[in-house]
Amino acid sequence: MKNTIMQEVITYSLCKEQDNSNIYYEYIRKFTDKVIKEMNVKTEKIVYDFGMFILENNVEEIRKNIEYSLEILTLGVLWQCYMNRAIKLKNISKMALIKLGELREYDYLKKSSDFFRGILETKFLTKINNEKVECTLDNFKKLIDWLMATGEFKEEVKRLNNWNEFFESKSEKDITSIINIAIDLASWFKTESEKKLGKYTENVKKFYKLEYNKHKWKEDYIYCGRKEIEYHLNMVGAEILNDVYREAFLKTTDKRLLLPACMRLNFDNCKSDRTKYGYVCRSCTNNCKVSKYTKLGNEYGFKVYIIPHESSAFTKEKFEKNSVGIVGVACVLNLISGGWKAIRLGLIPQCVLLDYCGCKNHWHESGIVTDINKDRLLYILGKK
Repeated sequence: MKNTIMQEVITYSLCKEQDNSNIYYEYIRKFTDKVIKEMNVKTEKIVYDFGMFILENNVEEIRKNIEYSLEILTLGVLWQCYMNRAIKLKNISKMALIKLGELREYDYLKKSSDFFRGILETKFLTKINNEKVECTLDNFKKLIDWLMATGEFKEEVKRLNNWNEFFESKSEKDITSIINIAIDLASWFKTESEKKLGKYTENVKKFYKLEYNKHKWKEDYIYCGRKEIEYHLNMVGAEILNDVYREAFLKTTDKRLLLPACMRLNFDNCKSDRTKYGYVCRSCTNNCKVSKYTKLGNEYGFKVYIIPHESSAFTKEKFEKNSVGIVGVACVLNLISGGWKAIRLGLIPQCVLLDYCGCKNHWHESGIVTDINKDRLLYILGKK
């Protein structure tokens, strides 16, 4: 099965020529430790100042320094990837896209909203500015506007808005210095991550060359065109967030495993039951991965839910803060945003990466049944 998958045009695989992703998890741990050291050196003073601003202005409950360092790296990566597009976005186009994004939250408007979003995204969010963009507060605000207009970076926008407040308390010289530090950190990260993680994402360029144009005028045009460095950022970011919240997660008594629909063997005729928390497997197909992990949940005392789309997770449930621990399973590109969303809603997150992507909504015409590393899941749950 793994060999067949590697022949497909997919963006990433944690398994490569191996039967499982065990080696990947060894690699990512070592590389993440290296990234953390570099971030600490480059961002220590900025993080201290930002933390003091958070406390003095009661912006949010203070987080660990490494989370704010991750936000600085994210800022730098997104600036490098999209600032030359953000500078070209007009306000009227931004407002139209944001409105369509709001309308898609209504089930009966989602299809028509996505149709028009695909057209506007392709037309207005992909224009390129070839001149150098200055590291100013105004341009930082334009980056946030562009990210907001895509509808793909909701949690990143929430984090960057806090930095926008911080920047407004700083001089233009300080703002330029901080953004340049973020960009320099992102440049270092790009070079190093390509060396260490590039073998797991080598098909990103292949997908872009052979398949990406098929998404033109569709609502996932921006999502499917994400850069290789964004895959690497999410891989490292997932390790960092897992580290930060692991102890609190293990203390929770209500643990839930959230699986994506692409793990189902029976794509078109799944018999799962809908609940307010997600869909619950009825084991209609013996070889189904969801059925396998549902049985594992019964054995180890965690609940399992199928979540059709990341955007639908947690939206209709009230949580007592820090009482529920979730293990989110997702494609690489959704890891950091999913973790930040969970934290914002009072959940304690951990994540396990899909070993490869395969959903037919975005990555594969007919769909490939996806899977995760069972040993990694049990480690995350504290069972191994």
